[in-house]
Amino acid sequence: MSTIPRHGAAVLAAAIAAAWLAGCARGRAPELVAEPLFALELGRLEDQVDLFRTAGSTMNGRTRIAMRDGLFYVANGGARKIMVFSSYGDLLFLLYDPKTNAKPTLASAPTEPGTVSTRGAVEYPFQDLGEIAVSSEKVLYVEDAAPAGRVVKDAVAGTLGRIVLRFDRRGTPLAPLGQEGPNGTPFPFITALHVTDNDQLVVVCRLAAAWQVFWFSREGVLLHQVEIDRAHLPPIDESGFTAALVNIVPDMAESVLYLLIYYYPNAADKASSGVTARVHPLDLRTRQYGGALELPVNPGRKERVGFTTQEIARPPYDLLGAGSNRHLYLLGYSDSNLYNLVILGLDGRTRGRAWVVIEDSELTYRDTHLASSGIIYGLLCGRAKADVAWWRSDRLLKADAP
Repeated sequence: MSTIPRHGAAVLAAAIAAAWLAGCARGRAPELVAEPLFALELGRLEDQVDLFRTAGSTMNGRTRIAMRDGLFYVANGGARKIMVFSSYGDLLFLLYDPKTNAKPTLASAPTEPGTVSTRGAVEYPFQDLGEIAVSSEKVLYVEDAAPAGRVVKDAVAGTLGRIVLRFDRRGTPLAPLGQEGPNGTPFPFITALHVTDNDQLVVVCRLAAAWQVFWFSREGVLLHQVEIDRAHLPPIDESGFTAALVNIVPDMAESVLYLLIYYYPNAADKASSGVTARVHPLDLRTRQYGGALELPVNPGRKERVGFTTQEIARPPYDLLGAGSNRHLYLLGYSDSNLYNLVILGLDGRTRGRAWVVIEDSELTYRDTHLASSGIIYGLLCGRAKADVAWWRSDRLLKADAP
């Protein structure tokens, strides 16, 4: 998600958010503010992040962050490199394209078996970096463009031109993954990579009129594949609504997908109002949907207009992901720089709540994710630097456990 800062309104927006938090709307829910862990300078040196853009243009390449066991992996598309940092910001390892990066000062690839903490650098000819994920064994999964000779044009799926590179903990490349497994047919557009608690890789893809999910074993063997189009969404119980699949995330322990679906009222149906959001679990072993979880309504904000008070509606919750604790994490926009976090059990009960402060008005770019531990983390880029930060949402369950 990227956003252009509104410089003149930044201070005012922060003041409004602070005042709103202090009011009754916040209730008893705690406030989570980003805790910066370390900062990266903007630039093209080996430990800097290239997030430059020219006036009126989009950023060159995607930049993504992943966290695993106290290490942070930053895939910088503009520089075609992947940096591995300690939680203190020390650059430990570098995978880089020598065509776009000067030879780093780091030593050659680590030689100490079973560790990634030795400083080292490995060359690799990246093309177009995208999503990244990391396993418990420090196997790095990296989305990239397929070589030109392997791109496939499909009448239904369109261009199949994305692959998932794999590197072991020392930076040695393994056979890249395609749809069938190692060296398989390239994927369509990839929206996310997930690694489950047992180190299985889940690749989520988008087509023009459908979603595709590929679920691999830790060795890269294809375990499950499913395509979900409009005709294969769960049936709608009520008439007068249109279903839209918004997001798909995997369970961390079971072969289950959670589908976030928004139900929009049809314009002709005057009796229906508002958008309903539900999560539908899909068991990949049986190909059957489980019972739907109806998400709570993202609270609106009351605003005084003349002599009346109006409710300003907010968009429904998005699904950040599923934690190892079998809880779903929902995040909904509430106000400038302010989001509403809800932790939902699979029984539909709310297990935790918080107001999450994300200073979007101060940022030019951010990439945020949910760790399986329940910590929200992200790369927050401002005008002068990029912060690696987290929000300790994992503590909410300890405070509110039943």
